[in-house]
Amino acid sequence: MAGRTVDGFAEAPVALHVCTDLAGSGTAPVPEPTARPPGRRGTGRPGEGVASTMNDRFAGTVIEALLITSGQRRSVWGAAAVTCAAALIAGGALVTGAFAASWSLFLQARRYAESSIEGEDSYVAYADQMDGLLEVACVVFPLLFLVAAALVAWLLTAQAVTAAHAGQSPAAEPSAGTGAARPLTLSALWRRSRPHLGAAFRVQLLTAACALVPGLAGLLVMAAVDRGLVPGVAWPTYHEPATVRFLLVGRALPVVLWVLGVVLVSRLSLATAVRVADGVPAVTALRRSWTLTRTARARTAGIFLLCTAAVAVMFRLSAWLGGYVAHWAGLLMLATTDDNVWVTGVLVLITPVAVALVLLPLALAPAGVVLACLRQRLARG
Repeated sequence: MAGRTVDGFAEAPVALHVCTDLAGSGTAPVPEPTARPPGRRGTGRPGEGVASTMNDRFAGTVIEALLITSGQRRSVWGAAAVTCAAALIAGGALVTGAFAASWSLFLQARRYAESSIEGEDSYVAYADQMDGLLEVACVVFPLLFLVAAALVAWLLTAQAVTAAHAGQSPAAEPSAGTGAARPLTLSALWRRSRPHLGAAFRVQLLTAACALVPGLAGLLVMAAVDRGLVPGVAWPTYHEPATVRFLLVGRALPVVLWVLGVVLVSRLSLATAVRVADGVPAVTALRRSWTLTRTARARTAGIFLLCTAAVAVMFRLSAWLGGYVAHWAGLLMLATTDDNVWVTGVLVLITPVAVALVLLPLALAPAGVVLACLRQRLARG
């Protein structure tokens, strides 16, 4: 008598005896059915195993990074706090110097506006001072970019060192899991990160240069369409709606160029972690990052977009909080400049962005750990 079935597989001992008898009589034995592993069952759809593996690797990378961030929170958040403090000091000094260099221009703008109002004449704000303000900006903005590149290089290097320490420390027991290594102090983190900072800084500059090419190309396309330099492509007006050619050249093409720039940066985003792991020069680190991500383009792009989204959310939240800081900073500036609205308006305009940039390392720190974990997994294959 046949026994009952469980999940489609026979469980009766009679079936096993029949298999044994057939084997003894020279007939090919019937393989004994194996139990299906517990958990989610496959549906047999084509490509389901590949998609499941990609999802597991994606989630595994993020989970590993979160475990390291939790286990090594002293080094992760300590490096982020140091970066925030350095950004506040260095960026604040540059912005203060810019205001000091432009102070006479703001006073001229105020006198010109007040005299125009008294004479009941129309005026344009900063009309005669715009060239001088642009000269100051052309000096300050590159310096701010260099400060930002140096701080990002330090932060990504520190997170790569932290991830390597969490994965290689002998203090972590095999059963303890990722991130269970001995906590890394800030002084030890600085000693291990310092030899890599120069190359990491060059990596940031080269990556920014690579991203600048498609970014500027997209802006040039938009500017050329706006000025009517592209034959057959006209800017839409109230009476003439946008044509298909304008949508393709003036709208879709810049977006495609910018997307290519994002993909390019994502392929090069592991270069700092490669430098820390292999100790290679900046150009070699960029080349190895490109090679590592060649076989995992989708996973690399997904993780990079996830990190970018987290950084963008942090930026928006910090800018919203910076609006409250701008309110009180504006009131303080009005009180100290005898109600000079021309300098106060500029201060209120840039303060939310400045606050967001100062607090941005709080999101960049865990993102750096994620990128370092992704490099480790891709290097292991």
